[in-house]
Amino acid sequence: MEKSGNLGHLELIRRINRTLILNTVKEKQPISRAQISKTLKLSKTTVSAIVEELIKKKLLVEYGDCASPSGVGRPSTMLGFNPKSAYCIGVDIGGTKLLLLITDLVGNITYEVKIPTKNRVEELIGIIENALNESGIKQELVFGMGIGVPGTVMADGTVVRAKALCWNNLPLQKMMNDYFPFPVYVGNDVNLAALGERWLGSGDQTDDMLFIALGTGIGSAMVCGGQLIYGAQGRAGEIGYYLESRDAEEGNLNQLGKQGVLEQKCSGTALDQYEGGAEALFLSYSRGEANVTEIIEKFIRDFSVAIANSISLLNPSKVVIGGGVSDSMGAVIHRIREEVSKMTPIQADVCLANLGGKAGALGAINFASIQIEQQDIQVQK
Repeated sequence: MEKSGNLGHLELIRRINRTLILNTVKEKQPISRAQISKTLKLSKTTVSAIVEELIKKKLLVEYGDCASPSGVGRPSTMLGFNPKSAYCIGVDIGGTKLLLLITDLVGNITYEVKIPTKNRVEELIGIIENALNESGIKQELVFGMGIGVPGTVMADGTVVRAKALCWNNLPLQKMMNDYFPFPVYVGNDVNLAALGERWLGSGDQTDDMLFIALGTGIGSAMVCGGQLIYGAQGRAGEIGYYLESRDAEEGNLNQLGKQGVLEQKCSGTALDQYEGGAEALFLSYSRGEANVTEIIEKFIRDFSVAIANSISLLNPSKVVIGGGVSDSMGAVIHRIREEVSKMTPIQADVCLANLGGKAGALGAINFASIQIEQQDIQVQK
């Protein structure tokens, strides 16, 4: 038992060192083995062994020799990260549309398809297989896959409830892992959109971020210390249920299965009750048309209160507003910043998302990559 424990400990150290070396090359490329050893304070023997392993896996490539900075001694072989060594699939299942992306390891899109949403697992599998065939990417080159679902998803990838898809207690992650040879992870669509914006969008790699998805409804996701916050039942971030004291006084309370109180005020559905909907309202407001001023100012106030309360509670460095409605909010984002700064003394950068409809699928890819990396540095039992 002791010998087995020691071997497990050594394997854990090796996996951690492999991750450290790979991340160092990504950040500092081109870099030599000697420079990696010095940067990480690892022995040259350890670095050389792990580098050779990563080269065999095609994760690293050798760029050639570079002369010593001092001009003395043998030239060093420089190393770089090879993003084309593997690919990842991201699937964002919306209420009406499904977006599938295939990217390399740094998020460059190599394949994209958008089709009507399918809610049968067999159809979903067929869509993924067809995408691999059309892209020409072999399954053995796929690093992993992430899938975003519009509903409550447990940590094991079971979809507790996705009303738009008529899914209840569906073990989607297990079903996908039983079929595909690469690892598959399933998460809530808003959580994954937050990861997408954090990875390649307005989130700018911040470790403490609130993402608000403003579309037909309202949802949010919280990244704290670089980690998604899920809550006891996987339902953290239900910002659409926010209410104020006047709501309670008027008896306007949240009920399960019905639109939340804040959604009734600020969602795309709420704005669509007016002629032209959200886009037309914001455009008219930007032109100074008096007939929409009261409507949009009320939206700004109600939405700003929700943001300010969230900032006071969570202290994020960034609040990123995404979702379909956000695409037309350029005319009001400055007013929202002004109102939020008045409502809380705790400051945060409030901005609009910039990945648009690709945030969820890119976030699904990032989610899968994070899960796989975390699994890779754990001792296998």
